[in-house]
Amino acid sequence: MTRPTVRFARSMGLFATLLVAIGASIALAQELSIKVLVNDDPISDYDIDQRQRFLALTTPDKPGPALKKKATDMIIDERLQVQQGRKLGFTADSDDINRVLGDMAAKNNLDTDGLSTALGRAGVNIKTLRDRISAQIVWQDVVRRKFGRTVTIGEVDVDQALSDSGEKTGGASKTTMQLRQVKFSLPSNADQRSIAAKIAAAEALRAKFRKCADVATLVKSTAGAKFKALQEAATLPQPARLLVMNANVGQMTPPTLSPSGIELYAVCGKSSANGDTKVREATQRKLLNQEMMIRAKRLLRDLRADAFIEYR
Repeated sequence: MTRPTVRFARSMGLFATLLVAIGASIALAQELSIKVLVNDDPISDYDIDQRQRFLALTTPDKPGPALKKKATDMIIDERLQVQQGRKLGFTADSDDINRVLGDMAAKNNLDTDGLSTALGRAGVNIKTLRDRISAQIVWQDVVRRKFGRTVTIGEVDVDQALSDSGEKTGGASKTTMQLRQVKFSLPSNADQRSIAAKIAAAEALRAKFRKCADVATLVKSTAGAKFKALQEAATLPQPARLLVMNANVGQMTPPTLSPSGIELYAVCGKSSANGDTKVREATQRKLLNQEMMIRAKRLLRDLRADAFIEYR
């Protein structure tokens, strides 16, 4: 090889190296090009492009402005979800993320590496999917922390749902209850001041309630209070019956006014006595999930309304 030929080959090699470096620089610039700030948390061109590719691959949506907006909004929501989780001390464990990835891969007759390769062929980095799974895991923890103790689905709700759906439940439902009735007696001619005083005493007792085993002790230490055990809610007057049927085991209902006094009920046990238990439990889980989803959507809407979101 002549000396000019050698110089030419070296020049071409240097040119190729420069092209690779320039291409890498362009890709890095795209990745670092910030398009949205969500409470100072950046979303880059690369993030949006990757999510758009992922959605085009996994949904019927076609690439275009509408899909790009959908991808951007989805990432914004996930940033807010992760930020809220961070405030409450929640992060997604890598083992949990890998478990979900493994399940997704198995449903497509792949392992995790195979899923990563399949996405890569479509131009999607597996990190895009991992980020989405991570946000979903954190958000589930947030929603459970926020609403797990406040959302209750009672027997009345289940009965209504089954009635509305026409579901066959295998016979009439009969629920056996274990109740502790606490009663503050009132004369028939009691004035408003006397009634208010009894309600205040009942509320004070309810505030001290922690478990059913404490009821007898609480009653003994409260003047004017009496209690007895019950196993049937159907004969209770309204609204006490509705409150009892909708209460969870371990809860005490708010005080209600009956013809003979002020009454509270501790729900110490509840069981269905027919063959429709599985149907009722499935319906209760469905209603609980629906209510949690409604609360989650409201929370996310509020987080988005309060967030600082800057588009660039």
